[in-house]
Amino acid sequence: MTTLQTSTPARLLYLHLGSKEPQRQIDFYQRMMDLQCTHQPDGSAVLLGPNRAVQISPADKPGLLAAAYRLASPQHLSELRQRLEEKGCPVENVDSPLLDAGAFSIRDPQGRETIFGIASTLQHADLPGMPGRLQHVVFQTTELEAMIDFYVNTVGFTISDNVVDEETGQLTTCFLRSDDEHHSLAFFRGSRNEWDHHCYETSGWNDIRDWGDRFAKEHITIFFGPGRHGPGNNLFFMVVDADRNRLELSAELEITPAGQAPGNWPQCEHTLNSWGRAWIRS
Repeated sequence: MTTLQTSTPARLLYLHLGSKEPQRQIDFYQRMMDLQCTHQPDGSAVLLGPNRAVQISPADKPGLLAAAYRLASPQHLSELRQRLEEKGCPVENVDSPLLDAGAFSIRDPQGRETIFGIASTLQHADLPGMPGRLQHVVFQTTELEAMIDFYVNTVGFTISDNVVDEETGQLTTCFLRSDDEHHSLAFFRGSRNEWDHHCYETSGWNDIRDWGDRFAKEHITIFFGPGRHGPGNNLFFMVVDADRNRLELSAELEITPAGQAPGNWPQCEHTLNSWGRAWIRS
């Protein structure tokens, strides 16, 4: 089976956020995440840092407007677009300040927008700031099986790990990869359809410490962690931004080779945090 990982690897590049108070969000990401801001003609702001970027636009309610993935070459981008069109997935052209010409977007059956493109020259890995590459995005959904079917069988993500309620046999969580990293996308079964969190991958445990100290100086409290996830085996903690969107700092995320069978985990606190208490979605 042709997958993103094996034929057209994709890596999360930036998030497009909507905010009722965009300047407050801009201030947060500049101050806390070492991002440099440039205002755009359309009223949005593009914020760039080392291996991470956010676009922030005024909106009626806060949240994620789109997640953008970069591919390695125009050829890979063209191949992906052709595969999606052959599977009957509607594709729309996108004009983005962070992507070269030729970028496009798709929407899943619940309306979430995903963008694919080639990173523009605005993106620089050597910008100053603490280490933390934008790495994955996670959602809660009332239609977990339908989302997995779309992202695996239409888009080409690969299942890395499943979490299952052992009493009912019901799938509760699915972690999906688009390259060799354990996951760049995940879904939790929930009572609402909403953005769950996004994550920045650091270079090691000492970075987790340093990020924790940075948030502590601003009296921003960790609400989940520090700990270690079972699926992905990564160290982590979570805080919230100025709009109370959840963000995660992570280290040591597993590398998952192509062809590895999906793992299965029980739905319990130990799976979500092997060090202690966990945040259980409902």
